[in-house]
Amino acid sequence: MQDLIHIIRQQLVLCLRLYELTREQQNALVNTAAPAVQRLTKEIEAVVIDLNRLEKKRRDFLQQQGSRDAASWVAVQPEGLEKNMALQLLEKQAGLLQKLKEASGNNLQYLNKNIEYIDYNVNVMTCTAAGVTYGTPGDNGGMPVQGSKMFEANV
Repeated sequence: MQDLIHIIRQQLVLCLRLYELTREQQNALVNTAAPAVQRLTKEIEAVVIDLNRLEKKRRDFLQQQGSRDAASWVAVQPEGLEKNMALQLLEKQAGLLQKLKEASGNNLQYLNKNIEYIDYNVNVMTCTAAGVTYGTPGDNGGMPVQGSKMFEANV
């Protein structure tokens, strides 16, 4: 039981750090601070890698115990202080993961708005309507709608 509690505690600490970084990233996206977003994304990636490593340890531990789910394994353990602690940690972790899911969804919306803003500005500057990718063969031969290329030297 102590091994599982130790793993859950480590995961909880990493989830808290991930939540903090996600909130900082949200502020950077709102303020369109690209260098900060890039730095925070790298930090988030490192935390996610550590979380994946811990999740693998957790799965291996539970597999050795003959269980697939931590909550169900803890539920069948004898009553005691360790069981109560494990249940509380699992509950905190579930709540934090829900908050993290909501914050990540908000960040995705902010990121999509920033991409739309950039596309709009590029289209206004070039007086053409172009998406983020190259055209397909059926859409005017892959040429711009206005007849000028997006990155022409004389634009």
